[in-house]
Amino acid sequence: MDKQNIYFTTRHNIKTKIRKVFFHSVTIIELKMKTYRYFFSVLLFVALALLAGCSALTNQMNRATEIADSTPTPITLPTQLSGQARVESQTCQVAELVTIQTDKPQGDLMAWSPTGHALAFVQPVNQYSGFYIGDLVIYDAVAQETIFTSKDRAVFGDLTWSPDGSALAYAALDQAAGVYTVKVVTLADGVEVDIFGDEARTEEFASQKGILSWTNEPDLIVTSICGTDCVRQYQYNKVSQTLNPLQEIRYNENTSLTLVNDIISSDEYWQISIDNNDNSWITSGGEASLIHSTEEATFTSTVDSRISLLLPGIELKEEKFSKDSKYLAIRTAEKVIIYQLGCTTE
Repeated sequence: MDKQNIYFTTRHNIKTKIRKVFFHSVTIIELKMKTYRYFFSVLLFVALALLAGCSALTNQMNRATEIADSTPTPITLPTQLSGQARVESQTCQVAELVTIQTDKPQGDLMAWSPTGHALAFVQPVNQYSGFYIGDLVIYDAVAQETIFTSKDRAVFGDLTWSPDGSALAYAALDQAAGVYTVKVVTLADGVEVDIFGDEARTEEFASQKGILSWTNEPDLIVTSICGTDCVRQYQYNKVSQTLNPLQEIRYNENTSLTLVNDIISSDEYWQISIDNNDNSWITSGGEASLIHSTEEATFTSTVDSRISLLLPGIELKEEKFSKDSKYLAIRTAEKVIIYQLGCTTE
């Protein structure tokens, strides 16, 4: 064999070996890559499983925390009220109703009839939520139903019953004119009378109105702003439907639109107390005595005095006992809650 043939044969053999080595290396690399991909898949699966397990454990811990957090903390009887025997309950909830919200003086926004168990209050027009004005609603606590809803949808407040319970006076907003007025509704026929009529504007602004009292069955005393530091009193006669101006007083002498709370029932058997954490307590069986203001009311416990938690941790805006002391109505920021006294749901 000549040198040239040996050269080409050798070159061919070398190329063949190189190809074999190259393809063998590629095959090894591919096998390794497949192995790595397999191990990577296994590792990824294990990691995902661990993450899922941690998530489930976290959820279980969160649920356990929620369950633990939802357990109510016992509310301790304040020291100043500890002279009474604590009982679980002394009331039955009759109704929970929606009322308007307010952050300014609007007088009484709840009022019990002087002759029965009908409670007047102001309800949002949409019966869900509203501020400052709404419908006048009367709810019968015994029948547990609404027995009257006003046609007027802009009742402002200062709800005041006539002595015989046949009529109710209230301050209202004339939304078209942008002034306040006072209306009297007769419950037997639902007729609403605007006692100021076209004379409702008594100053250049909104002419704020208020109600002082019924002096007797037909006569109602009301007020209206008449200028800077000027409040004019009026007398309205329900029978003749006449409105007569009386004296003028200053702002600081005007007691209309003043909210009056009942701390002690009229029979002096029940008392509402509120502690520093806005927990409301109701006490029965003590010897109550009213001085000049509800803030100065005192209640002396006796052997038969009992106290129970009425409403925990909610600020009360207004409290009213029915005239016969059988029912209690409380108003929070958005609700009116009516309780029957002297009973239990147990």
